[in-house]
Amino acid sequence: MPTSTSLHRHLVPLAALGIVASTVVLTTASNAVPAEAADRHCARQQRVDVPRAPMQQKDCLDDLTTAGTVLTGHTNQSDWDGLHAVGTNNPSGVPGIQIDGYFPDRSRSNANNGWSHDSQFVIRLPDDWNGKLVVSGAPGVRRQYANDFIISDWVLANGYAFASTDKGNTGTSFYRDGSRPGGSVREWNRRVTQLTRATKRVVEQRYGHRPRRTYMFGISNGGYLTRWQLENRPRLYDGGLDWEGTHFRAGGPNLLTYLPTTLERYPEYRATGSDAAHTMRSSTPASRAVRSSSGTTTTRSTGT
Repeated sequence: MPTSTSLHRHLVPLAALGIVASTVVLTTASNAVPAEAADRHCARQQRVDVPRAPMQQKDCLDDLTTAGTVLTGHTNQSDWDGLHAVGTNNPSGVPGIQIDGYFPDRSRSNANNGWSHDSQFVIRLPDDWNGKLVVSGAPGVRRQYANDFIISDWVLANGYAFASTDKGNTGTSFYRDGSRPGGSVREWNRRVTQLTRATKRVVEQRYGHRPRRTYMFGISNGGYLTRWQLENRPRLYDGGLDWEGTHFRAGGPNLLTYLPTTLERYPEYRATGSDAAHTMRSSTPASRAVRSSSGTTTTRSTGT
């Protein structure tokens, strides 16, 4: 079983909430750990072991929400900047365990935590647990902390355990992570399934039983992940929220079938105003699909 060290990370002077104790914890076999009351602060932390994750850091935090994790370095604000309205007031003050780690992966687009390793995840286990779990995947091409402000804070404050993945590849060159066309997107779904199964085991280690309910939440590409999981892995979940998700269908239309044509023709149209270029741009499968015979337009979300 891997060794886990709880680290005191660099403090960021943005708030004055939450303190992390700097301790070293050696993971031992579950039957060697004295019984603890499950409702104690960070109880059973030593028992927690994320299956098949070669790297995992486990920290006992006074606040798992962004009000605390910004302070202690247990989030990356650049992951979630711009996804919420300015002036939003989030809940705070949720103590518990945070686990940061990664699953085996050969790609290196995610530099969070100084690891330069993809398939990174974050799992948060509140002391006051309601028996339920929310899993999410990063929107767009962002990383594992992207849903911290808009999802994690809120579900933690209501007692849910929370887990999120970077989907196995990140950034604008995410498409290079795949042995064949579409491979990088297929990996997204596999990584969500992997994290969901692992987190259910972790929840059982921490609280003594598996979650009574498991939900999948996501926005944009994370919304697509939600739809895919509910349709293809229904036994893992009790429900989900697809929030303005992209819609990748094998037969199209989707971003991968119409966006390349649009982008290819746009420079010509911008430079010349050519009617022919405009016609080519506006006659993609997507534009034809959304125009009805009456001339009205049906809105289809392509995510952000």
